[in-house]
Parts: sequence; C-alpha cells; structure tokens
Amino acid sequence: MDSAAAFDLSYRRLAPDHAELFRLLALNPGPDIGLEATTVLADRPPSAVRTMLRALVQAHLLDCVIRRWSMHDLVRDYATELLHDPRRTAEDAAKQDKMDATAACSQVRSRLLEHYSATALAASAHLTREPVSAASGAFADQATALTWLDSERANLIASVAAAAAAGDQDIATRLPVILYDYLIWRGYVDDLIAVTTIACTVAHQAGALAAEAGAWNNLGIALTEASRYDDAVTAHGRAVDLFTSLENQHERGKALNGLGSALRDSGRSAAALPIHQAALAAQKDAGDLWEQAAVLNNLSLDHQELGNVAEACAAAEQAASLFQQLGDTTCEAKALCTAAFALQAAGRSQEAHGVCERAVEAASRSAGSPRDAAAILMTCAELLTDLTPQQWIAYLLRAQAACESANAHDLHAHTLSAIGLVYIAAGDTDQAATHLTRAASMFDDFDLLTEAAEVRTLLSMLRS
Repeated sequence: MDSAAAFDLSYRRLAPDHAELFRLLALNPGPDIGLEATTVLADRPPSAVRTMLRALVQAHLLDCVIRRWSMHDLVRDYATELLHDPRRTAEDAAKQDKMDATAACSQVRSRLLEHYSATALAASAHLTREPVSAASGAFADQATALTWLDSERANLIASVAAAAAAGDQDIATRLPVILYDYLIWRGYVDDLIAVTTIACTVAHQAGALAAEAGAWNNLGIALTEASRYDDAVTAHGRAVDLFTSLENQHERGKALNGLGSALRDSGRSAAALPIHQAALAAQKDAGDLWEQAAVLNNLSLDHQELGNVAEACAAAEQAASLFQQLGDTTCEAKALCTAAFALQAAGRSQEAHGVCERAVEAASRSAGSPRDAAAILMTCAELLTDLTPQQWIAYLLRAQAACESANAHDLHAHTLSAIGLVYIAAGDTDQAATHLTRAASMFDDFDLLTEAAEVRTLLSMLRS
C-alpha cells in the first residue's frame, strides 16, 4: 500500500469535524502549531480541539512533542490536496452549495494570520523602551512574552510570506514591524532581513510609500547588523529618498542616522559625519530627545574614527546625559561605553575607568536586550585595564551568559576568545586552551576566518 492510500484509509475513518481540522491544519504557515492557534483555526473551544488533536495523533496523521503538533511533509501535502479539492470526500461535496471552498480557506487563513499578528504585538510590547500598554495584557511579563515568541518564531516568520502570497498587504507589511524588536533582541538578523525584504516588495507593489520607507530603513539596520554594509547603505538611501518625498523630516532623520552608521561601519567615517550632523539637525527640529541622543552617540563614534578626540568626548557625554534624563538605562550604558573609549583615546584613563563603572551599573539596572548587555560588559572588560584576572573573568562570564541568552554567536565567540586570553595572563593554560578552542570553532561556523586564524595561532603557541 502506498503512502497516499494509507493516508486515505486513516482519513476516511475520522469523524467529520476531525477530518475538517486535519485539512485546516495545512493552512498553518510554519512547521508546527500550538493549542491556542489550533483553536483559532478550528473556531472551537480548547477542550473540543484537544479531543480532535488526540484523535489525529492516534490516527498517525499528526505528531505531538511538548504540546506542539506537526505533520510529516507527505501528510501535509496530502492535507493540502484535500483542502484544495474538497470534493474528494462525500461530506465536503455536500458543503459545496453552501460556501465556496477557496473563500472559506481564505477566511480561515486570514483569521489565523491575524491571531499570530495580534499576539505578536502583545508580546513585543514587553520588549520596547515604551511603557507596557494595555495591549500587552495577554502576557504577564517579559519572560512569558519571550517564551511565546521563541516557540512561535517559525510560524511568525512564515506568516509574513503566507500573507504576501495571499495578497494580505496589511499583515505582510505590519508583522515585520511588530517582529523587529524581538528579532533584534534575539539576534535573528537573517530572519529580520527575510521578512523586511518581503515588506519592502509588498509595500512598493501596493504604492504604500510610508510603509515602504519604514521597511527599507529597518532592512538597512538589519543589513548593518549582518555586516552587509554596502547593501545597508543602499537600503537606508532608499528610505531617505522616500521619507524626503513624503516630507516626513522626523523619519528622514532616523533614516539618515542609519545611513551614517552603515557608511562608518564600511570604513567611510568622513562621509558618515555630515550625514549624522544632518540627522541631528532633523531630530532637533522634531524635538525628539531620544533620537538626538542616538545620533550623538553615532557622532562620537564618527569623531573617534577620524581622530577628533575632544568632539568625540563631548558628543558621547551629551548622549549619555540625554539617555539618563529619559530613563533609558540600556542606551545610557552604551553611550557611556562610547564615552569611555573617547576618554581613553584622549589619555584620560582614570575618567574612562569611572565611566565604565557607571556603564556597568546602568546595565545592571536595565531590562534591555541581553545582546546589548553582553556588548557593554565586553567593552568594559576591555577598557578596565587595572582589573585582576579574576575580576576580568567575572565580567566576561557575565558577558558569555548574556550572549547565550541573546543568541549572539559572534559576540559569544569573541567573549570566549577574551576569556582564553585572560587565562593565559593568569597562567592557566588548560582553561585558556579550552576557551580558545571553542572560540575558534565558533568563528569557523560563522566564516569569521581571520578571527579563527588568530585564535589558532594562540593555541599553537600554547601547545609549543
């Protein structure tokens, strides 16, 4: 008996409502589904849905692992066939007069995609710097919100493509914006690039200029995070042009800030400086203090690259002061790290150390992204040159834990390498070799070949 015949045999033994749910499960965009989303698909109470899911598992049409249900690829293909050709079953043939099958599928798909979008919005509200709103009430706290986002990530990413394919412009452009904070938070940059690229295309086709401009700007940020600087410059430039045509100077300022950062990170700091100055002017006109602080931090980095030490110190201190005034402890800590580097370059080491300690204290009060916390701790461990090896390792182990939480593999590899170097200084060659070996392997995994070669040179010296 071939697989299709076996599926037919199992399917025809199902009760009509169980058979209907089986077909509808093919509409889920991702690889598995939870109970809540299944109740949305079925439009029935959870107790009834549990019974149906149990029956489908017993019929060997579904698999269940830790309250997540999935189909084998062949089973999913079979369910999709049934979904689009419901006349294959007698009970469905009777329904043909009542409702067009294609319209019914579209309605159910829209209901599911709206569920994913609305719930993602509630979860993402716990990750922003804005006060948590009433819309976030589906989740008690940040931890439960992140747990849901992590478990549904594949479905959420796939929902963007599904919405675009179904012609649902609203969700295809809105969901990538909702997911932005989460994907940056966890370091899922490739996912962010994928969904935001779709949003750019859909918004452009629909003539939705504001949505397209925002999507291009977010894509530029994601591309910069992925070290694709030339592509990021192109994306941010497109966003600047669109916001200019819309006469939206506030958003144009944000796009200019991103453009300047991509230029600096690609080694063009001289070109970045006037771009960031224009961004600062736009945000002053808009009266947006947070965006002014963000641009000032970037201006400090530009000046540092160009050797303008006094200007770098002044801009970073202004940025830190504004972030402190606004109560954003994560960004305050990041700006303090920028200030510490500027002070160190100015030969003001003692002041740099004091600023680093303030950065660590601010980071400890923050509920921000673990990736940011890791970067702050790494920076401070690098600058606080009078620490004992034990103190250095304590900083770096905290950074390592934050990297693991943030899925920040590149930073994790650098952290392991730094820990190895400290163990070398402390004379513990065994621990040094252990951490350096792991770092080299991670650098290889992410094609960071120069870093991997440098670490292996250290390992060879240790073993010689």
